[in-house]
Amino acid sequence: MRKRPTQKEKTRLAYRAYTDLVDTADWIRGELRAQLEAFGLTWEGFRLLGALYREGPVTVPMAAERRGRTRQNMDIIVARLEERGWVRRTVVTYQPVQTKHNHFPKEMRGRRRKGRQVAVVGLTPLGEKFIGHVLPRHAKLVKSQMRALDGREKESLSRICRKLREGDVVRFVSELTHRTMREMEDKTPI
Repeated sequence: MRKRPTQKEKTRLAYRAYTDLVDTADWIRGELRAQLEAFGLTWEGFRLLGALYREGPVTVPMAAERRGRTRQNMDIIVARLEERGWVRRTVVTYQPVQTKHNHFPKEMRGRRRKGRQVAVVGLTPLGEKFIGHVLPRHAKLVKSQMRALDGREKESLSRICRKLREGDVVRFVSELTHRTMREMEDKTPI
């Protein structure tokens, strides 16, 4: 009969899976980095160009949010791609929200209001041609790296990665803090 794993064994197993995942991601990124550098691209620049190629123009704050970056970091990435002529940043002004004039302070009433401004980034024709050239070559390299897995394993890997990203972190952190508090209470001398 098989015994249930202890908490320590579960933690050890989780940590080993985590380090294997991180090490493998780092290894794959390292293997693919050389090709991107040959095209004069960073990983983040490539990801932004690919997203713009597939989805079209997007606001800089939205691009930063999707990639889990700060807006300032995304501004740096966009600026580098702009220097190469691959993307164009355009400032767009939204229409101001319609509000009753009595909702404003007296000194603001009657003044013409401006809407919020936001930068939108999109591919230039040169950028579209460039990423259209790079993507198929990069896809071939990725395919060769993933050849070690069969179709089912690739689907499982994708499903597992999505599941990890969508995991219930809030519940886990709550469990962890409650468990830590209990452990501290158990060790406190009476």
